Amino acid sequence: MRYFSLSEANSILPQIKLLVDEIKEKREKLYRVIDSYEDEIENQNDELEVMYLKTEINEINQEINELIDIIESFGAYVKGVDPFLVDFPSLHNGEEIFLCWREGESNIEYWHRVSEGFAGRKHVSLLKEKSGEKNRTGI
Repeated sequence: MRYFSLSEANSILPQIKLLVDEIKEKREKLYRVIDSYEDEIENQNDELEVMYLKTEINEINQEINELIDIIESFGAYVKGVDPFLVDFPSLHNGEEIFLCWREGESNIEYWHRVSEGFAGRKHVSLLKEKSGEKNRTGI
């Protein structure tokens, strides 16, 4: 497993944001297609249209999954898609933590313990290096 310092994670964030922007566009399209699909099912309309919409849903999902795979190839973990959440494994005083980025944030400014998840996010300013120990978060 790769561990990121805060500066390393922030340095690849612009690339990840570009991929997330593409995913957001596909996510919105997916929601529109799902709405159309549900309308067609509810109104028992054209069976061919239902099949077409179902195929389109599957294709958009596949495209989103491929983009998520690219993000995860950097060594990060995608933890949510709406809102989009990305965790970067890091070490702080020998403990594995996640540096956490949420869609809409300009930089990585939060972290949480592996066991805490998003609800346990704390500001990176709370990461303090013990004297004499190397801190991979770069803080």
